[in-house]
Amino acid sequence: MRLNHLDILEQCFRDKFFGYNKEDVDSFMHLVADDFKEMSNEIDRLKKQVDRNNLTTNIKNEENHKSKITKNDAAGITPEAIKEKAKKIINAAREHADQHKKKAAHELSALKREIDKLKEEKRNLAETPKQ
Repeated sequence: MRLNHLDILEQCFRDKFFGYNKEDVDSFMHLVADDFKEMSNEIDRLKKQVDRNNLTTNIKNEENHKSKITKNDAAGITPEAIKEKAKKIINAAREHADQHKKKAAHELSALKREIDKLKEEKRNLAETPKQ
């Protein structure tokens, strides 16, 4: 929010010859500031309530998740099964990495051959007599 109740209370207006009655404006601004303060307090209270509700929901979700894990353990998902799955994933990742290493090595050797060709061309050009 751009304003708080103190901003409203401290707001000053310039005097004009035929302007508004200063006391009327001040008393109205006090009413507005009081209402504004009550609304701000209510918003803060509701935010705290929402946070508490979210925390309660998160706790319930975590309990449900733990309950599901326990049920899954009973259904055959055991720590050993998880370890076995992890080993398979690691092996697949290693194979994938090996393929990338082979491809990179092949590209490296192709680049080295190309560099050697370019060096040879450079030597030939340097040895060629200029006309």
